[in-house]
Amino acid sequence: MTARHVLYVQPNSEVGGSDIALARTIEAMASTGQRSSVILPGDGPLVPRLKAAGAEVHFLPMMQLRTLPSIRYQASFLLRFLPTVFKMRRLVRQIAPDVVHSNSAYCLYGAFAARLAGVPHVWHVREMAPQVPVLTACYAFMVRKLSSVILAMSDACVDALFHQRSAKVEAKTIVMPDALDADAFRAPLQPGRLRRDLSIAADRPIVGFAARLDPWKGGDVFLEAAAIAAKSHPNAIFVMAGGSPAGLEDHATDLKQQVTRLGLEDRVLFLGWRYQMEDMADVMDAFDMFCHTSVVAEPFGLVLLEAMSVATPVIAAKAGGPLTIIEDGVSGLLTTPGDANALAKAIDGLLSDPKRAEAIGIAGQQRQEQEFSIPRFVERLSAVYDKALAKP
Repeated sequence: MTARHVLYVQPNSEVGGSDIALARTIEAMASTGQRSSVILPGDGPLVPRLKAAGAEVHFLPMMQLRTLPSIRYQASFLLRFLPTVFKMRRLVRQIAPDVVHSNSAYCLYGAFAARLAGVPHVWHVREMAPQVPVLTACYAFMVRKLSSVILAMSDACVDALFHQRSAKVEAKTIVMPDALDADAFRAPLQPGRLRRDLSIAADRPIVGFAARLDPWKGGDVFLEAAAIAAKSHPNAIFVMAGGSPAGLEDHATDLKQQVTRLGLEDRVLFLGWRYQMEDMADVMDAFDMFCHTSVVAEPFGLVLLEAMSVATPVIAAKAGGPLTIIEDGVSGLLTTPGDANALAKAIDGLLSDPKRAEAIGIAGQQRQEQEFSIPRFVERLSAVYDKALAKP
């Protein structure tokens, strides 16, 4: 039987959750003999890893659909949309895949190009749909009509997009969490590297945050909680790993000004993009705890699995994907989104009770290995593609 050929359409060339998930998906599916192709808007840090996994990489300039409050950006997106779709249709026909897999809810090009090329389409809903009157309903209709299968990271993603799950939606939708190859993630680990790089003494606990500096990721909440926890733990240091996406550079400036207002200049470190995807095991291993602080419900939370895989205890916002990942009080702690006081209390609890923190870290590692493993992921995604191919 000929190996399945899947074409993935990725709307950006950055290093975020969906980008990393794409690389890991292609690496995992290679074990099935699957042939993978990828369309990206341009060269970027993921390309070498994608090629190393055996993917054929193609470039097609395309603007990403963003929720930026910029009329100029949105107008430019609309003007370029149809020309980009037709270019992608030609590329899809040239690549000749069995299935087109759009790797983001905000990737519209793949859906239209696949329909025009007559190829089954899987639309991967990795984001929480913004709630805009009329527009969200129209978008949900488009996702349903242009998908052979709607693949969602969590039930929260489905509920945000389809307020009422009709029989037609249920028939097309599969909820499948992402997974992590823990052995591969930990393979490049160099214990103690981050502390050596940053000259942080071994007796100073590190409270960590790792995400793109986007307002919805709640970096400001992390800093407010740090200011509270720092009073009870004068030896603790707070580390923010991650830089700003294009167009959001002002937010990083705002966060640094917040540090100054809070008097935390000697307690908070901003790492920017110093550590890349292949370095994240070193980052997570160095953290004595990892804080996930999204103020908007997270669609899943792959970064939580990374921390859990190295037995770092996690504290996460109690909404969306983390509800699927974490058993509150057992494999992690959940706090109210946007509540800096609750986050500070959770941080204080783990810093004050190292044995409890260790137990939560170990339980988190066990949960990651049991519930979010690669073999289960491969089996589930193979079934998704089988279902897409069975559609007329």
